[in-house]
Amino acid sequence: MKELLSIAWPDMISFVFVFVRIGIIFAMLPFFGTEIMPRRIIATIAFFLSLVIMPVVPPARISLESLNIFSFGLLLVHELLIGLCLGLSVNVITAGSQIAGQIIGFQIGFAIANVVDPMTGEDAPITSNILYVTTFLLFLSLGGHHMLIKALMESFYVIPIEASLPRQGYLVAAMSYSAKMFIIAMKMAAPVIGVLLLMNISFGLVARAIPQMNVFIMSFPLTISVGLIFTVIVIKLMPHVLSISLGDAWVFMKSSLALF
Repeated sequence: MKELLSIAWPDMISFVFVFVRIGIIFAMLPFFGTEIMPRRIIATIAFFLSLVIMPVVPPARISLESLNIFSFGLLLVHELLIGLCLGLSVNVITAGSQIAGQIIGFQIGFAIANVVDPMTGEDAPITSNILYVTTFLLFLSLGGHHMLIKALMESFYVIPIEASLPRQGYLVAAMSYSAKMFIIAMKMAAPVIGVLLLMNISFGLVARAIPQMNVFIMSFPLTISVGLIFTVIVIKLMPHVLSISLGDAWVFMKSSLALF
């Protein structure tokens, strides 16, 4: 029994770190990392996916004789950072769509009556929830999950399981890519922001030219109607924006994994 355990011990250690890398990715993915998904379900999916991937993962570069608490903790941090890198590439896209929905809701006037987002458990305009769900469905339809699984498999060959920390450029690359969530948000919300800005300018000119007209009362239904129409246009344009964003996410994953 002791000899059998000594033979299986390296594979058991490797499985723990494979499970950590996959688990942190699932914790950051849209839908899987939300409040409505029980944590034990995520852990179960990550566990069985680790069992599937384990036979094709390169052997860990770990010396069991030199393995101690410090080196074990360093290995855990190493796997956590890799999982954060892969999960961040997707999380930035969904966060950008949520920000776009909040901007659109604020411009239309829906921010007055927020609803509880079942995904995050926070108050958000209804437009934010719609864009979030649409982004998740488009992520699946555009093959984003295949891209993520491919990047996960390649990460085990590019970055084997070993005790090391990323180079200095990793933090800069992660921060610069995280800023793209605001770029994605502005791309999505730009049509609504532009048309409602022109409407507000028009209302201001009408109020100046015809003081007797109650522009304030008239602006509410018109703003909501035009805002909803252009929100539908935004949803129609989202596949193009998300396809470009998925390409940027793939570039970030390839470049950031090379920094380990």
